[in-house]
Amino acid sequence: MKLIELRHLRKQFIAGDVMVDALKDVSLTVERGAFTAIMGASGSGKTTLMNIIGCLDTPTSGTYILNGMDVSTMDDDQLSAVRNKTIGFVFQNFFLLHYATVLENVLLPTLYVDTLRHDLKDKAMEMLQIVGLKDRALFKPRQLSGGQQQRTAIARALINDPDLIICDEPTGQLDSNTASEIMKILTKLNEKGKTIIVVTHDANIAAYAGSTIVIKDGLIEGG
Repeated sequence: MKLIELRHLRKQFIAGDVMVDALKDVSLTVERGAFTAIMGASGSGKTTLMNIIGCLDTPTSGTYILNGMDVSTMDDDQLSAVRNKTIGFVFQNFFLLHYATVLENVLLPTLYVDTLRHDLKDKAMEMLQIVGLKDRALFKPRQLSGGQQQRTAIARALINDPDLIICDEPTGQLDSNTASEIMKILTKLNEKGKTIIVVTHDANIAAYAGSTIVIKDGLIEGG
């Protein structure tokens, strides 16, 4: 069953006085429960593609169907609602609030969720249990290793039970052993049914995925 369907997406923007075709004609599908890697060099269009898939941006033309909804023409408020309900993000730089505890960081996406706070706290602790950080719930990010900070970010991405988890260079700040630990967590989440998209330049990271999409000069190679 398709979770993502992109049909002839094009994205243009103006750089100075030049029109840039960041995406030229991209069509692809991602099945529910898939583990997909998106690879490409700097400037290839992979970040633009990730931003559109993550509802952080909209295409200039073409259609994007996410979980049965046409999100390609939604406004910012509609896209924000879709992101909060449907998508969890894991970024290279973690983006944790350093003055907040691990538990408080995990709870951040629930600020606009209409659920009792003690129920949400219990759920956040469950997410921390999944990533092996339940005993670090009251720590601050500066008291954690890089790998533990990224595991916190994964728990945060899971808190609203999203259909899709998008990881942007999730191991870029980590050593190879810690990177392997993070990818094993993502693999286990995928085995439990989560749809995972990892954007990476690293073939070793892409190897964890079931399929790889390579983008070059705004086009999918072989597409």
